[in-house]
Amino acid sequence: MPQDVEIKTHDGTILRGWFYPAGTKAPVVIMSAGLSGIKEHHLPAYAEQFQRAGYAVILYDHRNWGESDGTQDTHDVVHYTSTQLDVDPARIAIWGSSFSGGIALIVGATDPRVKVVLSQVPFMSGTSTRSRLPAVILDKLFADRGETTSSDPTYIRTYPETLEEAQNPVNGTMVGTEETFRHYQHTQSFEPRRENKITLQSLFHAIRSEPKNYVVKLRPSPLFMAVSLKDSLIDPQIQLDAFHTAGEPKELLKLDCGHFEVYHGCPFKKNIAAQLAFLDKYL
Repeated sequence: MPQDVEIKTHDGTILRGWFYPAGTKAPVVIMSAGLSGIKEHHLPAYAEQFQRAGYAVILYDHRNWGESDGTQDTHDVVHYTSTQLDVDPARIAIWGSSFSGGIALIVGATDPRVKVVLSQVPFMSGTSTRSRLPAVILDKLFADRGETTSSDPTYIRTYPETLEEAQNPVNGTMVGTEETFRHYQHTQSFEPRRENKITLQSLFHAIRSEPKNYVVKLRPSPLFMAVSLKDSLIDPQIQLDAFHTAGEPKELLKLDCGHFEVYHGCPFKKNIAAQLAFLDKYL
């Protein structure tokens, strides 16, 4: 069973998560969920496989999500992991999926304590995201900057709540495809109390982020990337183009599935096997 942990960030916010021990001074994988996700959303399946293979895991909720109080937090988690847990601080891997996959790329390129980067279906470009947003959302987004504060934010729905709504390209949600609708329906069972909302300014910060620009800076940190070729959320070609800018060593896994199918069935089994082999080689 994983152990509950509390991680105090630089500004005093408490992040909460689980530690999966794997013996004295084991290598460790730091994990977090994608945008609006929580640690319960499929990630224990990955953590348990890593632990079984001899890798400790720290799996945490981002601030203001799940059990955490509050992308700089990841560096605080690296510090906590390397100083407060029985792990090998010289063998730290960062793991991310979707939006946190982009965070993993940035942290791996800027934090020398991170030795290996695992990034699946990663968010790559705020510019690309912005180009796909309806004009009505962009207008509302920028107007909101002058009309609200962080203590009294404007919220929008994260996911569409009906299939009909998902099929409407101007549905006013953060991630509004049919694939995300099905994912939302499935994940409600993990955290039924979670509200289907996100601050509009979260979108503002997302469209200003360009993780793809950090990929070239990863060397010499080994990079593993999994790309879903039928991804409806993040353009697979942008992911592939970014991967090709990385130096060696690197490994690319192409999966013939959608964005969220990496967590299930055959794509999951193929993905986790490749990730474990990569960790065995480089961590």
